[in-house]
Amino acid sequence: MKHEIPMIVKLLYAGMVTGPDPSFWPEEMQNDPVRGHGLWTFYSGLRMGLQLGAACLWEP
Repeated sequence: MKHEIPMIVKLLYAGMVTGPDPSFWPEEMQNDPVRGHGLWTFYSGLRMGLQLGAACLWEP
């Protein structure tokens, strides 16, 4: 079964995910760009998801 990535996910990725930047990574991952960038993008996505969830609970 083939899995397609929805266009909205591609657009969000292009707009939100930065290129590798070691200044964002913990010191212990400075020499491991795959893990460092992976952790940073995971953290960014988790943070964005929590912000979206909180915004959905807000009532004016």
